[in-house]
Amino acid sequence: MRRRAFLLSDPVIRREPIAKDVMRPVGFLLREPDDAWNAARRLFESGKADAPVLNAEGKLVGVVSQADMAAYLRESSREAPDFYAEPDHDPMPVRPAATVGQLMTRVLVQVPDDMKLADVERHMLRRRVQRVLVVKDNEVLGVITAIDLLRAR
Repeated sequence: MRRRAFLLSDPVIRREPIAKDVMRPVGFLLREPDDAWNAARRLFESGKADAPVLNAEGKLVGVVSQADMAAYLRESSREAPDFYAEPDHDPMPVRPAATVGQLMTRVLVQVPDDMKLADVERHMLRRRVQRVLVVKDNEVLGVITAIDLLRAR
């Protein structure tokens, strides 16, 4: 049996984009007891905006963002003495002990990897969030931010 040749005039069948088409892979995972200072360094050096957080059992319990870390670093540096007022003092900021678990956002908004993008957008608007985690079988595959949705248009 001969196959018909594809013609440029043939209609193109396109499927609606889904979550896994636009998600960004998760760069790394953090754990609740991780030191916040080291986690902040990892986030900033990786260029990632956020990272999922797991508890001791490996269950997803939150997300920590660069904004969370920046607020922590800003507050911890306020407690440091002014270098110019006290030049003999060590200029390194005083870092109160904090863990990723103390800084993370516990509200998790998840979507399945096969959810249509229009539904992802509605879900984010309804929940008033800027990012959602893309999951399959309780495993984090990636993240979608509001910016990712705008780029996908």
